[in-house]
Amino acid sequence: MRIGFIGLGQMGREMATRLAGAGHELVVWNRSAAAAQKFEGRARIAASPDETMASDIVITMLADDAAVEAVWLKPRMTTRGVHLNMATVSLRVARELARLQKDYVSAPVFGRPPMAAKGELDIIAAGPAEALERCQPVFKALSRQVFVVGTQPEQANAVKIARNFLLATVIESLGEAFSLIRKSAIAPDVFLNILTSTSLSAPVYKNYGKQMVERAYEPAQFSMELGLKDVELALATAREKGVSLPTADLIRKNLIEAIAAGHGHKDWAALAEHLAR
Repeated sequence: MRIGFIGLGQMGREMATRLAGAGHELVVWNRSAAAAQKFEGRARIAASPDETMASDIVITMLADDAAVEAVWLKPRMTTRGVHLNMATVSLRVARELARLQKDYVSAPVFGRPPMAAKGELDIIAAGPAEALERCQPVFKALSRQVFVVGTQPEQANAVKIARNFLLATVIESLGEAFSLIRKSAIAPDVFLNILTSTSLSAPVYKNYGKQMVERAYEPAQFSMELGLKDVELALATAREKGVSLPTADLIRKNLIEAIAAGHGHKDWAALAEHLAR
């Protein structure tokens, strides 16, 4: 299958590499040309996004709404095939993309770059049934499971936004708990073992708890700045749907303070350090 791939950041780079390894013919483009040059010999490097449009599927994996608007919406890009947006964007942008392209699928992913490299992402997908079916070879190469949540693309984005908001609440509450433990002169690793050996044994507590115990925040796999973006997406979605998210307001405030203190480039688990201070 001929696949265009736009956006070669941490996640996009691993996803595109995985697709090339699965035998797909790739045409790649990135706003920073240096990232695209790493695909020399494995994919055709496009000089502009337009050169990816003749593909069966064009995947976008851009950082945020502003990047999607600059690369796709303002130039009013359309492809002859399916536009498969796998990034986390707002419901508003998802609707605009769907209006622009009939065969449009939202399919944001759960997982970090190492999981993308192994083809073990979890994918949340929504869009027209025929377009979803055409995306199956991509899903097969990249994921361990796919959840189809509806025919309106924005529904997939709502699921991703709600789930990332829940992750933010885990980081906030874990950070507060570790602050309490450290100031009570209890070893954080002992506390983490108790948590994950009892009723809080889920991977999210094990993984983020380990980062907080080891203070392993760099290099970031998901930066505090991206975390703030996702919390703000949750608040925007809540306003649109008439839902109150008071915890999101608190987390947003704490993230803004931590970023202002110079920690925006660190993994968002570093919020624990801000809370401890």
